[in-house]
Amino acid sequence: MLRAKEAVDPVAGLKETLNRAKPSFKVVVMPDFYLDYILTYPGKLEDLTASFMEVAQRGGGNLLGWGHTVGRGGNASNVVAQLSKLGCQVVPIIETDQLGKTLLQHFLKGVDLSHVRTTGTISRTMSFETEHSGRRVNIMVSDPGSLSQFGPEKLTQEDKQLISEADFVCVLNWNQNLKGTDLAEKVFSIAKEEGKAVTFFDPGDPALRTGEIEGLNQRVLTPGLVDVLSVNENELVHLASSVAEDTSEIEGAEDPLFGAASVFSMMIPRVDLHTPEFSASFVDGQRVRVPCAKINPVKVTGAGDVWNAADIYAQGVGLGHKDRLIFANAAGAAYLEGPGLEPPTLGEVVGRVDSVVAARKP
Repeated sequence: MLRAKEAVDPVAGLKETLNRAKPSFKVVVMPDFYLDYILTYPGKLEDLTASFMEVAQRGGGNLLGWGHTVGRGGNASNVVAQLSKLGCQVVPIIETDQLGKTLLQHFLKGVDLSHVRTTGTISRTMSFETEHSGRRVNIMVSDPGSLSQFGPEKLTQEDKQLISEADFVCVLNWNQNLKGTDLAEKVFSIAKEEGKAVTFFDPGDPALRTGEIEGLNQRVLTPGLVDVLSVNENELVHLASSVAEDTSEIEGAEDPLFGAASVFSMMIPRVDLHTPEFSASFVDGQRVRVPCAKINPVKVTGAGDVWNAADIYAQGVGLGHKDRLIFANAAGAAYLEGPGLEPPTLGEVVGRVDSVVAARKP
């Protein structure tokens, strides 16, 4: 039953609910950790490419004035970092090398890393952040290392037991894992047949694997193995174009993105869409949409992972769909305006709720 204060002021009620929340659920996340090197260019993409050309034409040289950040990367490890920061019990399943595990021990202090193995090679990314068409973008150059071959055969019996006991099971970064469809199918099947978990899937950018999207849809997305499909606008359109028999269903919709989401909403309990302008959930034949806060981001890389973690946290503590999206948008805003790659605290996220709610007003 709502307290009087919550009934009169729903924003205050949401904040109070968040401040009282005591997460008691367990989340399992897999399969990647990246060592990220981020180069932030203080200008537009065309200026960046021109500066490279100028240096190349003079036979080589140095470029100054860029921002340099070295830190934790990878969808799974970023989601783990944010969930841990919010006070959740979260366990990653990752293959890397000894250096990778040592770095994870530094980046994920207090997290159970007993399911991180050192039998592989580290994944690495260099990311260029710059401005293009009025928004900040990141261009990532990656070496996926062991991630590219992380199939279900890599799961130990202890991993499978962990999956069967979890409340949420997340498989991420399908696009860089050549065995990603096999992994998602196996992991989500264990969760459904032997456990109780909400299954959460964010495939990453599928643009370079369009020929495999049909198999992913047939084996993972349409058979009922996924409870939450979390995607950005590019990912959603790519996935939906392989499912829709008649693309006019997408192109002729009120909004092509909403048309693409409707394709999956008949097969997946919930589709979560996150974009720079708004986020939306498609569930039970309904659409819930919440604009993002108006901010001046100081970085781009990792924002989707923070959003996903906050989305999971909000569901875990029992928030309704609108409040869940408000919380996830607030987390994304807090992260994008903060320094470095450290995820925001619960207090910092709660402090951004007002700016998200204000963005909803005309």
